[in-house]
Amino acid sequence: MSMEDIQKEIECWASRPTWFSPHPSDTKELRKAISNLKHSKHFPSEEELTEAIYQRVKDLPAMLGTPENIEKSAREFAAKIFAKL
Repeated sequence: MSMEDIQKEIECWASRPTWFSPHPSDTKELRKAISNLKHSKHFPSEEELTEAIYQRVKDLPAMLGTPENIEKSAREFAAKIFAKL
């Protein structure tokens, strides 16, 4: 699965400045992103997910609660998503 394909599937969630938040609206979009990935022809690896998430969220505006270490948070979310695929 290409980086662009992964980013397209997670865009609904990873384009939100509050992507890291446990708020119900963010959680809903995260579930949608996971569903998008489940319905794709090929599942990405955990490393591919990490890179796609990081590349998408690293330049988003900082919000209250934005993780200090974006790369670490991207890795943690990638692991969480990968476990659900």
